[in-house]
Amino acid sequence: MSVLALKNVSRDFSDGRQIRRVLFSVDLVIEPGQLTVLAGPSGSGKTTLLSIMGLVLRASEGRLFVMNDDVTRLNDRQAAILRLRQYGFVFQQPMLIEGLNTLENVLLAGSVQGKRAPRSLRQKAMEILATLGLEPFIHMQPRLLSGGQKQRVSIARALIKNPPIILCDEPTSALDAESGQIVLDILKQISIEDKKAVVVVSHDARVFPFADRLVKLEDGRMVSDTRDNQIKSDPDGKSL
Repeated sequence: MSVLALKNVSRDFSDGRQIRRVLFSVDLVIEPGQLTVLAGPSGSGKTTLLSIMGLVLRASEGRLFVMNDDVTRLNDRQAAILRLRQYGFVFQQPMLIEGLNTLENVLLAGSVQGKRAPRSLRQKAMEILATLGLEPFIHMQPRLLSGGQKQRVSIARALIKNPPIILCDEPTSALDAESGQIVLDILKQISIEDKKAVVVVSHDARVFPFADRLVKLEDGRMVSDTRDNQIKSDPDGKSL
């Protein structure tokens, strides 16, 4: 069963004077238990595509399905609720809150606003942090952590509510080689052992060997997909 499906999805942007299409008729099915990498040069549309997958942007045309439900026409409140329940996000910058320690930063993502996290959630957070090798750092604030450690905290934060979908935007681009390797090993393990759909946007070639599936975009179009090993063609039948 797919967890995400995009059907003929396009996206336009307007500067107030003209409309520019940045994503063209994307058909893509994302399945659990796989690490899918969206690759392409800057401006290829990969971050726009990830944002549509995560209900952060709306498609100008086409349909989006999450867990086989058509979510194309959800309003902002409904989309926000779905993101909380079904998604975890990992960004290029971990965006941890200074003044909160590692454990508190993770708990914040799973807590109801204004209420103390229940003991069961605290225990789960501790288990996730231990799995990610962060147990010695649970009481440290972000300023005392390395870049790789901060990114692992952000992964723990994404996992705390056990979402089936993990979306990552350039999670290794700000890391050194060793830290990037650790983060990628963790994301790969999550996809395999926890059967989650992990989608990573990256132009970093170090990421590619970890992919179960590599989708390449150029100028807003899917040009290749290792799922079917076929080069996509434009409407005139020319290879892109």
